[in-house]
Amino acid sequence: MTAQADKTPWYKVSMVWLILAIPFTAVVLGGILLYLSIISYDGLVVDDYYKEGKKINRVLKRDQAALAHGLKAQVGLEDNRITLFLLSDQAYTPPPTLEVNFYYSTRVGLDKATFVEMVKPGIYQGTIGPLEQGRWNVQIEADDWRLIGSMRSPDQPQVDIEPAVKR
Repeated sequence: MTAQADKTPWYKVSMVWLILAIPFTAVVLGGILLYLSIISYDGLVVDDYYKEGKKINRVLKRDQAALAHGLKAQVGLEDNRITLFLLSDQAYTPPPTLEVNFYYSTRVGLDKATFVEMVKPGIYQGTIGPLEQGRWNVQIEADDWRLIGSMRSPDQPQVDIEPAVKR
């Protein structure tokens, strides 16, 4: 090294600033990410996982009941209107109203639920607010059964749903 290099103050050496910039950048980005995580808290999808786990047998019975009734459904969305076509075995009489739930795949605050009324045998209609763009899980349920499917809004305005369990 030369005598001139030894007399240069540390704050004028560019390598020192490069070395200091790396941890400084990490601290700043960490603060930004912490701030974003606090203001965009989405909450838990399920608050009590243990209770939900205990309910699995009851839920499976509802899926098996849908299979036993020979249920299949087609859900269509158009201009905030739901049209649901329900096919079943001849021996099963569908209820006059069904509950239809739309669960957003990642944000519980966007979930929507509505009831649809039978307008003709096997045809139900109802209304629901607009769905955000993204993947939705659709659940149709009555007292003893349920059907579950998924769709993408707005690309897929119609979904065919069959029982979750197979024979």
